[in-house]
Amino acid sequence: MKPVGYSYLDKHYKLILPKLGVEVYYDENAETEAVTNYGASSRKIIPKTRSYKDCPYEQMIEAIKYQGIRLHFFAAIFKNVDTTELSAFIKNKPNSKYNRVLWFLFEWLTGTKLDVPDLKAGNYINLFEEKYYYTLLNGTRDKRTRIINNAIGTKAFCPTVRKTSKILELGQTDVYETAWAKMQHVGDALSADIIGRSINYLYSKETKSSTEIEKESPSRQKMQRFLKAIKNAGYFQLTKEKLIDLQNQIVEDKFKASDYRKNEIYVGSVIKHFNFADEDVHYIGPKAKHVDSMMKGLLDTHDNLMIDNNIPPLIHATIISFGEVYIHPMDDGNGRIHRYLIHDVMKQREPEHNFIIPISASILKNQQKYDKTLDSISKPLMAMLDWELDSDNDNKVIINNDIDYMYRYPDFTEHVCFVYEMMETAISTELIEEICLLVTFDSAKKLLNQNADIPNIILDKIISMLISNGGSCSKAKRGYVLKHISVELLDDLESTTTTLIDDIKNRFQIDISKMMNKK
Repeated sequence: MKPVGYSYLDKHYKLILPKLGVEVYYDENAETEAVTNYGASSRKIIPKTRSYKDCPYEQMIEAIKYQGIRLHFFAAIFKNVDTTELSAFIKNKPNSKYNRVLWFLFEWLTGTKLDVPDLKAGNYINLFEEKYYYTLLNGTRDKRTRIINNAIGTKAFCPTVRKTSKILELGQTDVYETAWAKMQHVGDALSADIIGRSINYLYSKETKSSTEIEKESPSRQKMQRFLKAIKNAGYFQLTKEKLIDLQNQIVEDKFKASDYRKNEIYVGSVIKHFNFADEDVHYIGPKAKHVDSMMKGLLDTHDNLMIDNNIPPLIHATIISFGEVYIHPMDDGNGRIHRYLIHDVMKQREPEHNFIIPISASILKNQQKYDKTLDSISKPLMAMLDWELDSDNDNKVIINNDIDYMYRYPDFTEHVCFVYEMMETAISTELIEEICLLVTFDSAKKLLNQNADIPNIILDKIISMLISNGGSCSKAKRGYVLKHISVELLDDLESTTTTLIDDIKNRFQIDISKMMNKK
C-alpha cells in the first residue's frame, strides 16, 4: 500500500508529525473504498479504480480532499517546500478550487508571495468548507486568490473544530436554557431566594474546585480573590491587560506578573525513588519568544468570534480557554485562568443569564477525562519536542527544536465534546443537587419554625441532623432534639423530611442525605 495525503507528505518531507485518527492509503489490489482498523487508529483504503499521483503537490490536494485542512501539517510542509515548483504547479491550473486553497494557505501561513499572477475573474470560495468545520459567517476576501478566509482564528493562532455528528448535536444545546428548564422541575418550591443562595454556594464551590484541580491548598485570601474574579466574569473586555490583572488577583504576591512569561515553562511532578527524586514532565509550553504573538492571536480569535456571533457560545468558550492553557502565558495561574475564561466567554456571549454552571466541580470529579482531553494535544506534541532539563540551573527546561505550529494550530474537536459533557454533568448534579438540598432544608425548617419558638441556629442544627440521617433522628441525637421540641412535633418533622427526601430521590435520583453529610 502507498501512503496518500498527509501520510505521503509526512514521509516525503521527513516531518515526523503525529499520525491522524484516520490515515489514507492507496491499495492497487483493492476493489472498493473501505476503512479498516489499524491498531488504535484507522486506515481509509483507496481502491485501484482511483489514480495515484506520486507528486507532493498533488498529494497536498489529496490531503485536503480526504482529510480536510490540517493547518499544523501545512505550516510544517511549507517550511520545506520548493516555492518555484509550487508556483509552477498552481500556475498550471490557477482557477482550480484546490489549487487556489493551496495557494492561499501558503501565502497566509508563510507571509511569502508565490510567483503566480493575481486572479482577475471567478467566484469567491470559502477556505474551510462550512459542512465540515465551524467557521466565521463573514470571512475576509482575498482578491489575489479569490478565497474567503473564514477561519475562526488568525495566522498567529488558529484552532479548528470539526463538525462531527456528535458536536453538531451538542451545538444545538443552550446549556443555560437546559439548566433553567431543569431548575423549573423542582416545582413551586423554587424561589428567587433559593436560586440566589444556590448560586452563592456554587460560586464558592467553583473557586474551591478550580484550585483543587491544580492540587493546591491556597490561602483564604487567595480563594476570596479568585471567588471575586469568577463573580465578575464577563464584565470586562478580554485583553492582555485584563488577563495580567486577573493573574495578579489569583496568585501569591511573589508570582504576580507584569507581562507574559519570558522563560520556557513546563508542567510536571516529582517522582521519588529510594535515594533520589526525578522530575516527571507532563507538558512543555511553546517557546517564550512565541507567547506574545500566540496570545495576540488568541485574543484576536476571541474578537472574531464575538463580532461574528455565529459559533455556539460554549464552543467559543472552549476554544479560548483551552487555547490559553496550552499557550501557558503566565509563570503561575494558567489553570485557574483557563477555567475562569470558560465563565468569562459564556457571560460575554449570554449576559442575560445571572447564574453560574460550576464546571470546575464536574472536572474535579472527572479528572481522568480532563487529563485525557489535555493529552490529545500534549502527548503528540511532547513526542515531537526535543527538550532537556538543565540540572545545573534549577532544572530549567531547554527546548532544542521549534515546533510552534503545533501550538498555533490545534484541533479542539475533542475538547468541545468534553466541555459539553462537563457542563451537562454540572447542571444535572452540582446545580440541581444544591437547589434540591435547599428546597428540602427550607421546607422542613418552615414546619419546625411554625411550631417551635427556638433560636435559628438550633433550628438549622436540628434540620441538618434529620436530613443527614435520611429524615429521621438518630438515637444518639434524639435527647438533644427533644430538649427543644415535643415528641409529636419531632414525629411530624421526621415524616415530612423523609417524604421530601424520598420525593427528591424519585424525581431527580439525588440523595440529599449524602449531600448533607459532605457539607
